[in-house]
Amino acid sequence: MQALENKDANGKRFIVSTEKAPSFQEMAQVLKSNGYNKVSTKVAPNFFLKFMANFNSDLKGMLPYIGNTFNGDVSDTMNTFNWKPIAFKKTFLDTAKSVEAAMQQ
Repeated sequence: MQALENKDANGKRFIVSTEKAPSFQEMAQVLKSNGYNKVSTKVAPNFFLKFMANFNSDLKGMLPYIGNTFNGDVSDTMNTFNWKPIAFKKTFLDTAKSVEAAMQQ
């Protein structure tokens, strides 16, 4: 709604994300340290994941992300809307709790 009402937003696209993209290992560690014991924090070597993608379609879909980090510049979003991202840990744990609740229904 703010983008529709803010003249500085006219014609622009905005990234709404954290300032730094977390790695899968960081996400796993957040879950593990908050009681989600079934998650693994081990890291598989990139060459092994790329090899296994030949046999697993889920891994094949992850190939563009293996060994890469993707960050978006959210400074324009923050400045235009006087906005600050919610902390990654809070957002991620809230999402995990929502998924857990949906799985129990």
